[in-house]
Amino acid sequence: MARPIVVFNCARNYEPGSLEQDMPRVVAACDVRLTEARDGPDLARELAEAQVLVARRDPVGKATFELTPNLRGVVTGGVGVEKVDVQAATDLGIVVANSPGNSVTVAESTLLLMLALAKQMPLWVAAARAGQEPTSQMRGMELRGKTLGVVGYGRIGKIVTGLARAFGMRVLAYDPFVASDGAADFVALEEIFRQSDFVSLHPVLTPETFHLVNADRLALMKPTAYLVNTSRGGVIDEPALIAALEHGQLAGAGLDVFETEPPRTDNPLLRMDNVIGTPHGLSHADESVRRCATMTEDNVLAIVEGRLPPFIVNPKVRWRAEALV
Repeated sequence: MARPIVVFNCARNYEPGSLEQDMPRVVAACDVRLTEARDGPDLARELAEAQVLVARRDPVGKATFELTPNLRGVVTGGVGVEKVDVQAATDLGIVVANSPGNSVTVAESTLLLMLALAKQMPLWVAAARAGQEPTSQMRGMELRGKTLGVVGYGRIGKIVTGLARAFGMRVLAYDPFVASDGAADFVALEEIFRQSDFVSLHPVLTPETFHLVNADRLALMKPTAYLVNTSRGGVIDEPALIAALEHGQLAGAGLDVFETEPPRTDNPLLRMDNVIGTPHGLSHADESVRRCATMTEDNVLAIVEGRLPPFIVNPKVRWRAEALV
């Protein structure tokens, strides 16, 4: 009996031997194929006989799904599914699953950026490399006693809250879809920007959260406050953030994500002394990569075996695979 076919897009993201190391169960049970084909007829041809697509950074949607009658499911290697047209998949009976194994690492990375900004770490590193002594202007701040505003109170937002409270911070939170658990004081979104010394972004990127952080909300921030984003770049209106930083409306920003990824080398944010930018990679810890890989395997193997995946994103889908089992 032929082995089920699983296609991984974004072949460029997989080093030789990485799938054998990270996903041995999938490699053993399935015919694994890599492709650089993009959404549409080219990708559909690669998926003609496939049961599962493991999707990474390149978008995939209706233009592909309509041409792939054998496709049972799409699995993302991390928590984000914004590159997948979940509605189109659901309409066509395709199950979508994610692999939310990097929550701890992303939360720790949020605190890393907050601490680096608070302690003016880039300035100190540059001074050491230049052989300079500290000056009276080189001083940071303590997190203790400061207010953190958490936008998006899911897995990561809750872990960030716990870490921040351990540092002695007061935590405000905003999430219209989550009830308060008592660890943070829930307030209106505008109050997050108005009251916080640090604003940390953790929403899922959707049409509703696209450019959630715009010029009006940035104008509410204290000139001493910092913005941290470890969610998705599209949550921030980047031109508005650039203008706000240039005009001193906030003190700085820590960004692991950008609207265009990898970030363009001419992005003004990368040239600002009060911005710390990293290329959407702070979640790549050994532990989180292993957890995400295990979750991806669990999802893929469930789908090829005719079972709904454990980390399903669209549980109301009328799954086309049910008619094939």
